[in-house]
Amino acid sequence: MTLSTPGGTVPGVEPSGFVLEHNQRLSRSLLWSCQRAFYERQGVEAWRRGLLPGFITSNPVIGRAYAQVVLGWMRDWCAASPRESGQPFHLIELGAGSGRFAFHFLEAFRRLHARSRLRDVPFRYVMTDLPERNLEFWLSHPRLQPFLDEGLLDVARFDAEHDEQLVLRRGGTVLAPGTVANPLAVVANYFFDSIPQDAFSVHDGVLHECLVSVSSPGPGPEVEAEDFLEQAAVSFEDHEVRGARYGDAELDGILEDYRERLGDATFLFPSTALRCLRRLQRLSGGRLLLLSGDKGHASQDELSDRSSGVSLVRHGGAFSLMVNYDAIGRYFRLRDGQVLRPIHRHVSLHVGAFLLGQPPDGYGETELAYEEAIERSGPDDYATLLGRMEQYHEEMTLEELLALLRWSGWDSGLLMAIFPSLLPRAEAADEPLRQEVCWAIQQVWEADYPIGGEQDDLAYHLGMLLYVMERPAEALTFFEHSLRQYGEAPGTYYNQGMCHVRLQQDARARECFERALTLDEDFSQAREMLSELQHAPSPSGRGQG
Repeated sequence: MTLSTPGGTVPGVEPSGFVLEHNQRLSRSLLWSCQRAFYERQGVEAWRRGLLPGFITSNPVIGRAYAQVVLGWMRDWCAASPRESGQPFHLIELGAGSGRFAFHFLEAFRRLHARSRLRDVPFRYVMTDLPERNLEFWLSHPRLQPFLDEGLLDVARFDAEHDEQLVLRRGGTVLAPGTVANPLAVVANYFFDSIPQDAFSVHDGVLHECLVSVSSPGPGPEVEAEDFLEQAAVSFEDHEVRGARYGDAELDGILEDYRERLGDATFLFPSTALRCLRRLQRLSGGRLLLLSGDKGHASQDELSDRSSGVSLVRHGGAFSLMVNYDAIGRYFRLRDGQVLRPIHRHVSLHVGAFLLGQPPDGYGETELAYEEAIERSGPDDYATLLGRMEQYHEEMTLEELLALLRWSGWDSGLLMAIFPSLLPRAEAADEPLRQEVCWAIQQVWEADYPIGGEQDDLAYHLGMLLYVMERPAEALTFFEHSLRQYGEAPGTYYNQGMCHVRLQQDARARECFERALTLDEDFSQAREMLSELQHAPSPSGRGQG
């Protein structure tokens, strides 16, 4: 994809090739219909195929951090403020995608909530998204069923560009202005970067709008085609803004402030996000917590950096933009709200908390929870340090690897990353350490949120760990999980056969080795084991890696 250069655009350059649109407002560009088509077409498959980033906003650490902040926020509102008896606090996630963040959040929040003095205060988490396929996936996911059955979770379709209310699928409740009894919490991770925005620049104190042109090398490309963005050329051109751009006092006021204060700069403007937040504010009765994590600019100083200009990042058929969190913060302050953000610049993920309404005793608990869970050792620090530690797992002891897993909240992705080091160390460990590895295996399994079709077969690898630690019966259970989730594989049947050999279950071992040979007639190890079973006592052996 051809993009504008960071920090600005060149006026007067005509787009080349077949022009699909010329000098259009970015928020009205056909790029967004392409974006919608991608999400509708792919659904959860976009995460299965690894087309969209997910780990940094969908792991146990960020789930636990957000849970701490939300619980602190609920404490502030429940401390001295009257609330509607029996009515739940609603926690709404925008663009819940695969559902992995919701699972990690609910696992952490349910534990924290049950131990707190708010244990009798009901809550309901609402997962939302645009594609109907995603809602169907969540409603059928086994990891989410307990939360759905307990009434702690519901789902709703939500269009950030238009919707004023949410209709909950399981409970039938309609969340509309005037019907939501208690303050509202909203989570928006990797969301505002994927909905329509506008682009502007300031040169010598004059505000310009960066209008977009889209062209293709050939005629008549299908905008909804998966490879459309790979073929399209996108460019921007500055046009002076005369008068009020939006006809909206708040949005135009923020733009005017940028014109006066930024100096020469090019920046994105989250017009759709701000209008969406305005509707959510009405829904909440003016009592709102927004927790949002994304790549973006959190301050005027960051926006003033010329390198912050307009740059589209493509994700296999979709794209994303940086998020102007400074503008979102200004919007909240215009409405007498508060903004919590780290005092240091983020490396991978900016997580901000934005507050509207005022509990009688203020937001002391919210601020404390944010400081502890986000600012001091939050999701951004975790992602930054974890990336470095994963490069050096070969040098770590088993105790250090287990400490890393505990720190991650038993993240299955981390276990898969360190597995090559974990396996030989677990095999060589003494029994007390092996028991700790067994405990870790169970925790990782319970914390995993599978979405099907993923490249890494977690159950298979956990079975291998148990096998080399001489726990064949437990290993068999995980190899069975692997066969159910990933289908028949000769290596899995071979490993099951080896487990049966260790358990002195020769008949069942032969069945497994024969099945492995049926799937792969050249599987020499399975053939050798069949021969040994016919001529010798049951040997002990090692599984197929």
